[in-house]
Amino acid sequence: MPMQIHYSPRPCARGPHAPSATATGAPPGWTTTVLRPAGALERRDGRRPMLVPSAARSQLKILHPNTSHSHGATTATRAVAGSDVQTSPTATSSRVQGKLLLQSSDSPNSPLRLSLQLVSATVPGSDGRGVRGEVAALDAVISSGETELDVELLWDEALGAPGALLVTNNSDFPVYLQLLSLSSPDVHFLCNGWVYPVDKHPYRLFFTNDAYVKEKTPAALLKDREDELRLLRGEGLPADKPLQKWERVYDYALYNDLGNPDLRKDLARPVLGGSKEYPYPRRTRTSRPPSKADPASETRASMEEAIYIPCDERTGPVASLPIFPKLDGHFGSLADVHGLFDTNAKPFPFPVPQVISANRTGWRTDEEFARQTLAGANPLSIELVTEFPLTSKLDRAVYGDQDSKITKEHIQKNLGNMNVEQAIEAGRLYTVDHHDWVMPYLKRINELPGTDEKGEISQRKSYATRTLLFLQDDSTLKPLAIELSSPHPEDERLGATSTVYTPSDELKAGGDTFTTWELAKAHVASNDTCKNNYVLHWLRTHATMEPVVIAANRQLSVLHPIHRLLKPHFRNTLNTNSTARHIAIGAGDQRQSGDLFRNMHEVNYFSGKYGMEMSSKAYSSYNFTQLAFPNELVKRGMARGDPKYPEELELLIKDYPYAVDGLEIWTAIKKWVTDYCMIYYADGDSAVAGDSELQAWWSEVRDVGHGDLSDAPWWPAMDCLDDLVETCATIIWLGSAYHSAVSFGQYAYNGFVPNRPTITSREMPADAGAVVTEAEFLGSITPRTEAFGIMALTMKPPVKPGEPLMGERPDTERWTNEQRAAKALLEFNAKLDAVAEAVKKRNADTTLRNRNGPVEVPYTLLAPRADPTAPHVGGIPNSIAV
Repeated sequence: MPMQIHYSPRPCARGPHAPSATATGAPPGWTTTVLRPAGALERRDGRRPMLVPSAARSQLKILHPNTSHSHGATTATRAVAGSDVQTSPTATSSRVQGKLLLQSSDSPNSPLRLSLQLVSATVPGSDGRGVRGEVAALDAVISSGETELDVELLWDEALGAPGALLVTNNSDFPVYLQLLSLSSPDVHFLCNGWVYPVDKHPYRLFFTNDAYVKEKTPAALLKDREDELRLLRGEGLPADKPLQKWERVYDYALYNDLGNPDLRKDLARPVLGGSKEYPYPRRTRTSRPPSKADPASETRASMEEAIYIPCDERTGPVASLPIFPKLDGHFGSLADVHGLFDTNAKPFPFPVPQVISANRTGWRTDEEFARQTLAGANPLSIELVTEFPLTSKLDRAVYGDQDSKITKEHIQKNLGNMNVEQAIEAGRLYTVDHHDWVMPYLKRINELPGTDEKGEISQRKSYATRTLLFLQDDSTLKPLAIELSSPHPEDERLGATSTVYTPSDELKAGGDTFTTWELAKAHVASNDTCKNNYVLHWLRTHATMEPVVIAANRQLSVLHPIHRLLKPHFRNTLNTNSTARHIAIGAGDQRQSGDLFRNMHEVNYFSGKYGMEMSSKAYSSYNFTQLAFPNELVKRGMARGDPKYPEELELLIKDYPYAVDGLEIWTAIKKWVTDYCMIYYADGDSAVAGDSELQAWWSEVRDVGHGDLSDAPWWPAMDCLDDLVETCATIIWLGSAYHSAVSFGQYAYNGFVPNRPTITSREMPADAGAVVTEAEFLGSITPRTEAFGIMALTMKPPVKPGEPLMGERPDTERWTNEQRAAKALLEFNAKLDAVAEAVKKRNADTTLRNRNGPVEVPYTLLAPRADPTAPHVGGIPNSIAV
C-alpha cells in the first residue's frame, strides 16, 4: 500500500508460556560448551536482512549430546515429529560445525532452548521418511534482535547429505530462524520462519536450499514435503475455527471484512467476491465469527489487534493506529500550503514534495500537467485515440447517452497544421478517460456525506472526466480539452450533462489568479489519483497478487524451483494487505477511547465509501495476460509491434519515461526467468505439463483465488515453457517494478495537494472561461484535514532501509546450490545495474523534456538501484512490501 504508518515495537506473536529450560542448566548426559558471540552474518552487498532492530550480543551457550545418552533424546524427538523414524547409529557420527542466524522479539536476556536434528535426503527409514540424525540441544541467553550462534551438530556420514532440519522450540517465546549454514558438508538451510513454543508448534521442518520438482524429489524427502504442504493447507482443521497468530495456514476468503455493520448501519459494506455483481480476488482466510447485523460479513478485529496472517508472513512489528489532528476547512492561500513544509510548521514540518522542491510554480503549467501522464505518479491512464469523438461503453438503457461532447471545433485550433483525422492517423491524439469508471457512482458520491457521516468526511462535488492531448514534435504533450460530466439532474437514464473546457490564456504575472481551466485540471487529477489508488495500484498489485501468494504456499513446496524463484517477490505482501484492510480500505471502527476511526482511503479520496465497490467493477475486466508489460503498452496503443520481442517495440511517444525504463527492466526480468526455468525444465513443454505441483498451483490461482473469472479465455494454459516464463515474469514485474511506478511517486506529486488533489468539493463556475481567486481554487479541492492525512500516510521514503531490492536475496551467496541459477541471478543483477546507469544518463539528457519537466523532477521511479547521491532514489524493492 502507499501508506507509511507508525509502528509500535510489538513482536510478531508470542504464545502462552511453555515450560522453559534454564540458560545454564544442562540435562543429565549432556556436555556444555561456552561459545563466543559470533559476528553478524552479512549479505554480499554488506547490508543485513533485518526483521527487528539488532541488539547487543549476549553470552551464548550450546549443548551437544553425549553419545552415551543419545537414545533418550532421539525418543523425545520421535514423539515431537509424530513419526516412527529410524535414527543414525552414534558410533560413526561426526561433529558438524555451523552458524545459526536468528532473531527474537522477546525481552532482553531471554533463555532460548532449541532442539536441532538433521534429516537425511538419501536414506529413508521404515516409514519412508529420511532417517533423523542425533539431537543437539541449543541453550543460550539472547537479547531482542538479531543473533548469530556457532553451532555443533552430529551427523553420520553413512546417511549421505542432510536434506532437512527438524527444530523444536522448548523456550517460552517464539524465535525467527533465518539461516543455518553448515561448513562440512557445505549445506545451507534458508529457514526464514517462526518457531513457536512446542505447545504451539510441535516442530518445524526446514529444507536445504536445493530445488526439485516433486517428481524428482529424493524419495527420503518426499513424505516430509507432502506433510508440510498439508499443514500449510490446514487440512483437518475446521473451516470456521478462528486462526491464531502462531498458525501457518494459508487459505481463502471473500472480502467480507470491509464493513462494520455491528457498529453502525451506514458502515456496512457489500461483500466483494463470489458474485457476478461484485467479483473480486480472494484474500487470506481468518475465520473470525460472522457479524450479528449481517451474517454474510465477518466481524472486524479491534483497531488495536492484528488481523491473522500465517505467522511466517509477519516480518515486522504490528502497525499501530495513526492519529491525525483535525484541521477545519480549506487552505486559504498557496502560502498556507507551502507553510506545511516550513521548519516550524505545526504539528510538525513535512518534507518538501519533489514537485515543488526545485520549481515552486512549474506544476501549474499545461506542459507539466501533460508530462505527469507519462512520468508522474500514474503513467498508465494515457491511451492512444483511434476514433473520434470518444464514445462510452456504458449501457445506454441504464445511463443514456454518455458519449463525449468534445468536438473537432474544441480542439482544432491547437493541432497546428493538422486536422483531427490527420492527428489520429499520425498517432498524435491521446486521451486520459476516467468517464466510464466514475459515472455509475457519481450521483451517490456527490450525495456524500450522509447524515451519519457528517463531521467524518468532507463534502464531495465531483465530475467524470475526459482529457484530450496532442503529441508535439518534441515528444511533449499539449492538453487540448477537458470534459467534465455529471448525471442528468432529472434522471440518470437521460444521459450525461457535460461541459468542455479548453486551455486559457497565460496566467497573469504574480500567479495569484486561477481559471476554470485550472479547476478542470484539478478534477482530472482527482479522478486520476483515485483510479490509481483503487485500481492501478491496489487491485492490480496488492489484491490480485494475494491469491497467487496463497496458492504458491499451499501447492508449491519450498523445495520447488518456482517457489524459490517467486518467494522474494511475495515478501510482506500478505502482511501489507491485512494492514490495509484493517485501517485503510474498509469502513473503520472505534478506538479504545471510543472515538470513531474512519478508514483512511474512504476519508481521503473523492470516492468515499464506494472506492472498493468501484475497484470490484474494474476487476470485471481484469486480464492477467494483458498486464505483461509489453502487452499492456500495446493494448493502450502506446507501442506497436510484437510484444514477444519487447526490445523491438516501437514507442509512439519516444520520450515516454515509464515505457522506456520499463521495457529495459522487463527485458531483464524475462531473460532471468527464462534462464532459470531452462535449468529445471530442460525437457521443455512436457516437463512443465508433467509438474504436478506447478499444475495444482496454477489451477488453484485460476479456479479458486480468481474464481470469479475462472472461465475467462485469457488464462495461460500452463502446459508449455512459454506460459511458465511469461507468467512468472509478469508476477515479478507486477510485484516489483510496476508496483514501484504506481505507488512510490505519491508523496512526490500528491504531497503538494494543489498539484494532484484527491477530493473536489465545489461545483464548477457556470462560465467556462471564468477567472477564480486563489482562495476559490483551493476551496474547491482537498480540504486541510484530508490533505494532512494524504501527506502523513505517504511522506516517508517508500523503500525502507535494508529492504531487498530487485535481484537481491536475503543471503545472495547461499540461496541456491545450483551454480547455473546463481550465475543467472548475477547476470540479472548486472543487467539491472546497467539499467540504473542508463536511467541516470537519460535523466541528464536535456533534450528529453519529459524526463524532468518544468518542475525539474527526474523520473526515478523505475531506477532499479538506490542512489546515495539522490536520497529520493530508493531503488525498486523485490515485492509489494509497503
